[in-house]
Order: sequence, then structure tokens, then C-alpha cells
Amino acid sequence: MKPFVLARSLCALLLPLTLAASGCGNDRRPATEPEKETVQSLLSTGFQLRDTTGSDRITLPPGTETLLGLVIDSLCYASVSRTSVGDHTKETLTFDCKDGDFKGAYSRELDHYSFDLFAKTSLDVRYTGDVIARKDYVNGYVELKAVKDLWITDIGVSDRIDFLGVTMDEKGCLTGGAMKMNLHANLPGKRVDAAIDALFGPTCGEVWIQEE
Repeated sequence: MKPFVLARSLCALLLPLTLAASGCGNDRRPATEPEKETVQSLLSTGFQLRDTTGSDRITLPPGTETLLGLVIDSLCYASVSRTSVGDHTKETLTFDCKDGDFKGAYSRELDHYSFDLFAKTSLDVRYTGDVIARKDYVNGYVELKAVKDLWITDIGVSDRIDFLGVTMDEKGCLTGGAMKMNLHANLPGKRVDAAIDALFGPTCGEVWIQEE
């Protein structure tokens, strides 16, 4: 796959979640329903981490499944190590597939998840994160970068989501905290910059978007 084709593919995965809710400035307004849906989709990247389970098979954080298809054709197994930490266990999955073309580590300790994953394709793809994720709370960040140096120019995509103490009630309704997302894509003949900055609450379900 050519570098610019892969970059466009990665960008296509991210743009629907981002361009619908781009903005800047200091004033805020209530989010529209489509913007709320965009925010919920982005938040799921953090909240869904708590649904992962221990296994010797590859278990990737949300959003990284596409990396496997770019790198390997067969099932990639992880080596699993477990360390006792007080009254609980920390589990670390280490990947090293196809002569190092897909590698990295993914650790889980109670509600704390951290990972640093790398895939070498026509682009160099790196996915990192450090998140505390519970049923009613998420805090931390995830970041995906894909880049290729073509001598006369660089192409690539970077996307970072920061979860800033987001809280939900027992019904799954957003009640507090904030979230920021920044997407940048440099493609042949085109550059994309998009962002979202959202505050939640205090009333159940309220989402406030930074004005353009």
C-alpha cells in the first residue's frame, strides 16, 4: 500500500468523528445532537478500555485493530506477564510480530490502562495512551501518529484525545469534566486541521462546545 493511500485511509477513519465538531475561541454554546454523537464516539475510546479481558491472544485498545490488518495476516499472540501489586495483579501484554513490524506493550492494573504500540507499514504508526477508565469516570489520553518522510515532504496523520476527569452518573449520563481532541493530517495536496473542546454538565447530558 502506498504511503499516501494509507494516510488517507487513516484520516478517513478519524475525520467523521472530528470535522463535525471543530472550533476555537473562548465562548461556548450548547452542542447540537450530531455534535453530542461525535463526542460520545470519542469518549468511547476511553470508556471501552475497561471492557477488555485478560487473554494470551492479542487484545488491543479500541482504535488499534486496524493496525493488525496493515501488518500481519495471521493471528498475533502476546506474551503475558503478571505481577502482584498489593492486593491486586498488574497484567502486561507484550507484542512482537512479523520480525518486529508490530510490537509494543499494553498494561492493565485495576482501572489503569497504558500502552505503547508500533506498526511499521508504508507509514510508521504509533499508538500510545495512559488512561484511568471506570464505569463512571475516565481521565488520561490516547494518541495515534502515522508518518512517512518522503524526502521533499512529510505525510501523515496525528490524532490526540485528552479525557479531563469526565464523569457519568449511574444511567450513563455525562455530568462533569471535559474532553479535547486535535486532528492534523498532511496529505499530498491537502492539509487538514480539526479540533473539538467540550465541557460536560453540570446538568445531566449537557455538552458545551467551544465556539468558532
